[in-house]
Parts: sequence; C-alpha cells; structure tokens
Amino acid sequence: MNNLSDNKLVVLLSLDAWGVSLNTENNAIRKAKIGGFKNLVASYPSTVITMPGLNDSLNYKLLGSGISNYKEENLMTLSLSKIISQAGLKQLKISSSNDFPLISVFFNNSSNQFDNEDWMIIDNDNNNLLSFFNLNNLEKKLIKQIELENYNFIFSVLPNIKQELFKGDFASTISAIEKVSEFLEKIAQVVLEKNGVLIITSTYGGAEDVFNIGTGIYNKKRSDNAVPLLIIGHEYQGRSISLQEAPNNDLSLLSPQGSYLDISPTILKILNLPIPPEMTGKSFI
Repeated sequence: MNNLSDNKLVVLLSLDAWGVSLNTENNAIRKAKIGGFKNLVASYPSTVITMPGLNDSLNYKLLGSGISNYKEENLMTLSLSKIISQAGLKQLKISSSNDFPLISVFFNNSSNQFDNEDWMIIDNDNNNLLSFFNLNNLEKKLIKQIELENYNFIFSVLPNIKQELFKGDFASTISAIEKVSEFLEKIAQVVLEKNGVLIITSTYGGAEDVFNIGTGIYNKKRSDNAVPLLIIGHEYQGRSISLQEAPNNDLSLLSPQGSYLDISPTILKILNLPIPPEMTGKSFI
C-alpha cells in the first residue's frame, strides 16, 4: 500500500461545454477574454483531443475506463478509480449535485464507492455578496481540498459554462468563460504549490457553437467538436504534447492529437501506477 507522499497529486478538472472551433461569430470562447487560459497554454503542454460525442453518462464511463468499446461488460472490467483505490491511494470526487452522478457512479463504472474514496457535493449558496465578488462555492471548496493535501487524485467539473450555454444567453456564456479562465490560473497556482499536476479538459463542446449563424436561433446543445487538454506541472513546463505548438496560444488552430481514451493512462502514468494493457488509450506523458 502506498503513502500519500509517495505519489503525485493529480487534479482532473472538466470544463464541460468548452469546445474548440475556428468559427468566430457564434463562438463565445473566441469572443471571451481568456488570458488566464492562454497563459497556461503558452507555458504547459496543451493540445486538442476528440471526445466520443455520446450521452453524458457514456462519455464519463469511457473517460473513466480508458477503453473504446462501451459495451457494459467491457466497462465493468476497467476503472481508473478502482485502480487508484486498489493501490491504496486516496481520491476525492467533488462537484455540484447535477454533475455528481457523472463524476462518481458513471466515471467509476460502479455504483459502489471505492475504498479510500470520498464524495463531496457542493452547491452554491444563494448569497448575492458572494456572486458580486465572483466567489463560487464549489471553486472555493475545491481549492481548500487541494490545500489540505489529503488526496492523490481529485476530480471535479465546473458547471459555469454549460449552465449559461443551455439558457441560450450568448453574453452570459461569454462572461462564464471569462470567469472560468481566471479561476484556472488560480487553481493551477495552488496545484503547483503542492507540486501536483493539473489536467484540464472537457467532455463535450457547445460554447464554441452557441447559435445557428444563419437563423440566429440558439442551439442550447452539446457539440461534438474537439476539446482542449492541458497538463500543468512543474516538470512539464515548456514541454509540448502536440506535433506542433498552438500559434498565438490558440488551440483552435491545431488538429486533434489524441482522444479522451488517453486521459486515464496519463493519470496512471503521473501517479506512477501500472497501465492495464486492456486500456485502449496511450499516456501523453
């Protein structure tokens, strides 16, 4: 059994609805000021990857298993969370109540909570003062859990972007993206201070394709465009996982360099745990 100090801290953060596209007119991400996000792209390995374009539950099942065949009997045989648990490492799944089944039951490919695994549901308080200062309850609790250094693996989803996207409000979607971009620099700094690794991705797009350009009607739906992948850690600074660098730190100018299947093997590699040969994906590291 491993001690916490023997393994890296890995934080997996999904920015659901953050997709990658060259479109401009209906692309809230290209309209937003995302200096924080671009700073991370400029400094750490970053690329774009493909996601399966299935429903939410299957997306998270595949993400947590690292295999391409989504027949139920195949998914039950592999689970990143189960491997982490069996290694004696501690993990935390923390999100809002709406996202929680995805990052726990579906991501784990199990209805049971694993040994050494904690589950935490955080919903925002109805506090206008907190909203005024852009303080999100989930984001605050997530940072606190990282600072406590109780876990080797933490998985969370930021709901900000998709909430505004599904309302069909272009301006609010842009604002949510800008707030998330600012938060990414904050959480990256906290993870780096703990000598950990932050992996940023998304399980689907949408904010890059908010409305139909021809009709002006809001799509209010997920897209199957590629999504970003960033790996942020001291040992990876200045390195690249792409065949080419993103011009002007713009990931939309890159072709996909991998897929969602590569995330679980990458996490196992960082945690210094063996990657099962059954996993279809390959580590980016």
